[in-house]
Amino acid sequence: MHTATELSPKLTSDRAGGHPDRPHGPGRRRRRPTGALAGWLSVAPALLVILGFTFYPMVQSMLLSTDRWNMLGPKQFVGAENYATILGPGTFRESLLNTLVFTLLTLVGTYVLALATAMAANRELASARIVRTITVLPAVIPMVVAGLIWKWLYEPDHGLINTLIGLAGVDGARWLFDNDLALPAVALVSVWKDFGIYALILLGGLQRIPAELYEAATIDRAGPWRRFRSITLPMLRPAAAAVFLLLVFNSFKVFDQVWVMTEGGPGTSTLTVVTFIYTKLLTDVGVASAASVVLFVILLLITVIRLRLTSREES
Repeated sequence: MHTATELSPKLTSDRAGGHPDRPHGPGRRRRRPTGALAGWLSVAPALLVILGFTFYPMVQSMLLSTDRWNMLGPKQFVGAENYATILGPGTFRESLLNTLVFTLLTLVGTYVLALATAMAANRELASARIVRTITVLPAVIPMVVAGLIWKWLYEPDHGLINTLIGLAGVDGARWLFDNDLALPAVALVSVWKDFGIYALILLGGLQRIPAELYEAATIDRAGPWRRFRSITLPMLRPAAAAVFLLLVFNSFKVFDQVWVMTEGGPGTSTLTVVTFIYTKLLTDVGVASAASVVLFVILLLITVIRLRLTSREES
């Protein structure tokens, strides 16, 4: 028999709590990052993207808004002169007014159509699935393609809309060439393309409303309008708030369909803030940057006001 002293080095080291080929003590294991460090490491890629493609351009725009520069010669510091230029009477104020009108048109038109579609799709009918599919189809079409399609539809002489109107013996309008009709015509394209996406958001809100509320209201002999006003609209406020913010943000940033269909014309009747910024970039980067900063401040104020109103409603 072997004594304890005659045990192999392997067994001796195992009893000592280690291995002859491995380091002993705390250094034997690699230390894992702590919870906070692991969290920062996991969000680091997304954070770098946000800093590089959002925060850095934002800071650069603020700095450039105080300069006069055409991207060719040297920069010249002018302070707040660019802000005074755009906030005074001129093209920027017209573009801001056009953007506000465009936002109002798309906000009302899209919300009403999206809500009606969501309520139709919320019913337990076989046709509800068809409604959901049809309403989402325009959203998958690129905005540039949609703009080109509607530009042909609005064509005064050979467009489909005026052709159909002509069948009724009525003269068609010069939609995109009329100062009063061009902006509503472009807004209609946005309503047509995007209402399906917002309908899905509202549909999700409708499906979260307990059916017992409608059953209790029916027992109390509440009519459809009263059920809609007293149950549907109040319970739909969170989804409606999300739709409101998305619509306002997208409407203030509208560019693609405007540029494809009218390029801001006729005159300045469809010139929006982003279109103004785009046209100014090649001639005066400072003015364009100042306009982008003003746009950012407007959107920030709208967001803060809406969040405050939402928090008051919830409290």
